[in-house]
Amino acid sequence: MHLDEIVARKREDWSRTVGTPVPGERPTPAVPGTFADALRGPDVSVIAEVKPKSPSKGELLPLDRALDTARTYAAAGASAVSVLADTAFFGGSPELVASIAADPRVTVPVLYKDFLVDTRQVELAHRTGADAVLLIVRAVDDALLKDLLQTAAGLGLDALVETFTAPEIERALAAGAHLVGINNRDLQTFSVDLENSAKLRTLIPAGVLTVSESGIGGRGDMERIAGHGFDGVLVGENLLSAADTGAAVGELLGVRTGEVTR
Repeated sequence: MHLDEIVARKREDWSRTVGTPVPGERPTPAVPGTFADALRGPDVSVIAEVKPKSPSKGELLPLDRALDTARTYAAAGASAVSVLADTAFFGGSPELVASIAADPRVTVPVLYKDFLVDTRQVELAHRTGADAVLLIVRAVDDALLKDLLQTAAGLGLDALVETFTAPEIERALAAGAHLVGINNRDLQTFSVDLENSAKLRTLIPAGVLTVSESGIGGRGDMERIAGHGFDGVLVGENLLSAADTGAAVGELLGVRTGEVTR
């Protein structure tokens, strides 16, 4: 399943959706900058992902363990939690995001991760209580990217704008992105190459927060990413496949088992 197919399905689904899909109000007011602020600091921050399944790997996390996993991430020192809201391809849901965002033991900001092709999806993310949304440059045109960014900003949500190539970074910056992700996994082929982050990081100016996404397997990879000046990493499958999820987060942060994390 390639990105183009997933995005086409999303566009079809949302073209049939009339009005705002989720009634009611956001459970708590959005605080602008919450997610971005969590990534600021002298060390590389970890955004730990709750991903029930993937098209390439199948089931990764039973849904009945998703909330406990998010709690473990927060307790182990992750700076934020990313939660899959897509149901068809990744096994998540807006309801899953909402349950994690509302949990008092998940004490870190929550990223709403889906394939956003309609501003109503940003409104839906806001209603779940998430602090930020993921926007994939490759999935939208320039006009829609700007609309999605402006909608998110108007609701007090940060936006992690995901890129794969140099032209996509140019598009993200031109649209006004202040938080840019570089994905090391090409969603067309699902191949992973950490060198993509090293190669593209130099194209992002000072003052724009940067996140390296996918393929970070341990402390060595974290140190490599830190050496290129990234503010954060987004890690999912390598944490979910670990025997001890909390210890795996600690390893990324350079914390030994039993030590107090930040």
